[in-house]
Parts: sequence; structure tokens; C-alpha cells
Amino acid sequence: MRETASAAPSRALKVFSSILAPTTVLTALLFYFGVQHANAFCGWFGVHYSVLGLSVADYLIRASDGMTVPITVVAATGLAVLWTYRLLESRLSPKMWQTLLRRAVPVLAAGGVLLVGLGLTGLADPALLYRFPGLPGLCIAAGFVCFPFADRLHQVRTGRRGSPIAAVVQWTFTFVLVTIGAFWAVTDYSAAVGELRAYEYQLALPKMADTVVFSGKDLGVRARGVRITPCAPDAEYRFRYDGLVLVLQSGGTSLLLPREWNQQDGMAILLPSSGVRLEFAPSGTARDRVC
Repeated sequence: MRETASAAPSRALKVFSSILAPTTVLTALLFYFGVQHANAFCGWFGVHYSVLGLSVADYLIRASDGMTVPITVVAATGLAVLWTYRLLESRLSPKMWQTLLRRAVPVLAAGGVLLVGLGLTGLADPALLYRFPGLPGLCIAAGFVCFPFADRLHQVRTGRRGSPIAAVVQWTFTFVLVTIGAFWAVTDYSAAVGELRAYEYQLALPKMADTVVFSGKDLGVRARGVRITPCAPDAEYRFRYDGLVLVLQSGGTSLLLPREWNQQDGMAILLPSSGVRLEFAPSGTARDRVC
């Protein structure tokens, strides 16, 4: 049976998915998005993420935080467009349906040009759309989707069928460009979510659990709000530090912040897990400051 142009999208998708389907490729993408999230989160506190030795699992978990909203928005938008198309096709008379298709083709084409132009503007001057993370990439992805759909509606209206090979090539390139735009959007959004989570963490510092650090030697921690209590000279842990909050721990390193930390003059503290002891208690718990 001769292949028709209507089968081109599924054919192109099969070709494209055969490249991205391997688990290693998808894991690498998730890892990359997680790195963007971790970089923005740690960078908010002035710490480079690489010194923490985060595991692959840490990055994958952070990737999910930055991908949930984009995937949900894209899936919901796609379903809404599909359902609207089917509803209109079944409810409108043939004449009104043809009129709608005739008007929709130039609208889709013009919309695609505007969206791609907006996305390229964000690429040429990122500062213009900095307040809208992920928008340039989404515009690129949505814009390039409009063109093959406009072509498809034109074929439905006129009854003409283009070359199946040309249609497969067109949809393959479309999937490539859409993937690039989506990749760009999720990258920007993951970084923005990382900063947002860091800001939320900063606001929550006063109510978070107390972290008391015991050390066998003076750690040299001199930050606002951190109280140092010398212990007995013959004690295993000779110094006690109060007023700290644990942010995260990975790779044998703990990232702590003073409870009164701020971006203007705050200091983040990195401690190795060996040689120290950490104790935790709900914020505001009354305890004796003894070693």
C-alpha cells in the first residue's frame, strides 16, 4: 500500500524517537537538567555545586523538580488543541469548516513567524526575556510546530497530498527544531526553579531545624548569629557551634548556613563529615548548651 503524507508525522516520530529512545540518552538529559538546577540552587548561596559531590540520584531528583511544569503545560496544551480540533470538525457544517480552515492557515503561519522571531530575540539578547525563564525556547518550539500544521490544514482544505518523502523530511526537521526549543526552555526553567528553591530555603531558615556542630578542633567559623562554646580540654569534641542550619549533605560534605544568613554579607560553610558530629532539633527547642 502506498504511503500517504498523513502518515508522515508518525513515521518521522519513529525515526526521531529511535535516536532519543535509549535510556542512556534520556538519563543524560535528566542529569543535565539536574545540574542546571543544582548550579542555580547552590550559586544562590555562593557555593559551586561541584564541591558537594552530588550523586547521579541527586541530579535526577532535582531534574524532576524543573521538568514537571514544562511537561504538564506542553501535554495539556497539546490535548486542548487536539480536542478543540475534533470538536470543531464534528460540530461545524462542511462550509463553515472549510471557511475556518482557510482562515486558520495564514493565522498559523503568521503565528509561527512571530513566535520564532520572539524566540530568536531571546537568543540574540537574553536580557530582554530574562524575567520569563523558558519563554524563548517555548516560542521556538511552538513556532516551528505551527508551520507543518498550517501545511497539513491547507492539504485538508484543498484535498491535495504532497510527496510522502517530503512530508517525512519536513516532520523530522520539525521534531529536531521543537526538541531544541524544548531543551532550551527546560534548561532555563530548571535554573530558575533552582534559584526559586534557594530563595524559599532562605526565607525558611528562621523556622528550620537547629543544627549543632561538635568538633575536635576550632573550625574557625565566625559568622553572624553563630555561637561558639568551648568544651572541656579533654573532651572528644572540644568546640560546639550553635545557630547553624543544614542545607544539604552529599559526597562526605555538609553545606550549612547561619540562621541569619543573607545574600549581602552571608557566608556558607562547608564541613567534611569526618571529625565532626551533627545534632538536630526543632527550631526553638530549649536545650542546655553543653558539650
